[in-house]
Amino acid sequence: MTSSNNKPEIETFPFISVIIVNYNGLRFLENCLASLKKQTYPANRFEIIVVDNGSADDSIAFIRNNSPEVKIIEARKNLGFAAGNNLGFKHAKGDFFALLNNDTEVPENWLSALADSMLKSKSIGLVTCKILFHGDRQTINSTGLELLSDGRGSDRGFREKDSGQYNQIEDVFGACGASVLLRKEMLTDIGYFDERLFMYYEDLDLAWRAKLRNWRCVYTPETVVYHIHCGSSGEWSNFFTYHVERNRALVCVKNAPLGMALKCVSIVAIKSCIRIIQGLFMGIVQREKIKIAKTYFHVLISLLCNLPSFIKTRYSIQNSRKTSRGEFKKWLGKQTKSPENTVPELRRCA
Repeated sequence: MTSSNNKPEIETFPFISVIIVNYNGLRFLENCLASLKKQTYPANRFEIIVVDNGSADDSIAFIRNNSPEVKIIEARKNLGFAAGNNLGFKHAKGDFFALLNNDTEVPENWLSALADSMLKSKSIGLVTCKILFHGDRQTINSTGLELLSDGRGSDRGFREKDSGQYNQIEDVFGACGASVLLRKEMLTDIGYFDERLFMYYEDLDLAWRAKLRNWRCVYTPETVVYHIHCGSSGEWSNFFTYHVERNRALVCVKNAPLGMALKCVSIVAIKSCIRIIQGLFMGIVQREKIKIAKTYFHVLISLLCNLPSFIKTRYSIQNSRKTSRGEFKKWLGKQTKSPENTVPELRRCA
């Protein structure tokens, strides 16, 4: 980002609050924070906030001893990704909020490239970038989120080799929460993350609500983030499965056209019943089936218990939408990926 003699610093370099939600992420923090200290963005125009979700691994002591400039907010318990970031928002001074996973490493131009894209139009509410796997820097983790017709979220390019196929600036449905710049004005308009989701699918939900209010999400390939991917949570654990399956349906209840919402809830409910039945009949010889059945039992119960409050939220969202229902179809990505590749990446792994 180049300063202009005709513009005051506050316009050329808006103040940015970098927010990192941390839970027992000591092993990641050194690389993550070290990369942030090398930013070309003016040091007096951004702050770093770490929201610690009750870590028991000396994360806080490490930050205090090695990065005293970092603002630490101690939650004292695991609030999850959604509430953790919301807590960070409340303590942030920035015009823009840059969310970053603790298990990432960013190049020197990360903040500058994201801010440059955001400043191109006041209609842009979210900016995301190319995210590659930390251990295989030629393989894509995310280039933005797509929405599939059954309510699943998909990371564009997930596990594809990076051969330049996503090297153009373009509008996308949403942004992976591992690395995203958010406009404070947009959050004031649409609200913060839905804390009822705890973690997983909260990124898709935020992007969906932004779309309904006519905010744009832009992808820029001008900077790259390297992400360990589920470094702190664990992919396809029972915890992961519970939140992904339940939240997928609840996010659709809030935001989707009625037909799509009913379809998504039905799919999750039927799948849960099938897994429960499999556990009852096959659990004797396959003990893992019992664990899976218990997980889906909790998915089903939680889904049913949460439906009333999410239906109430739906009325508010649908009554305040600015986009027509006719525009919805063009948002849908092609459903060509297998289910294991179509889970929104964001923070889920915080």
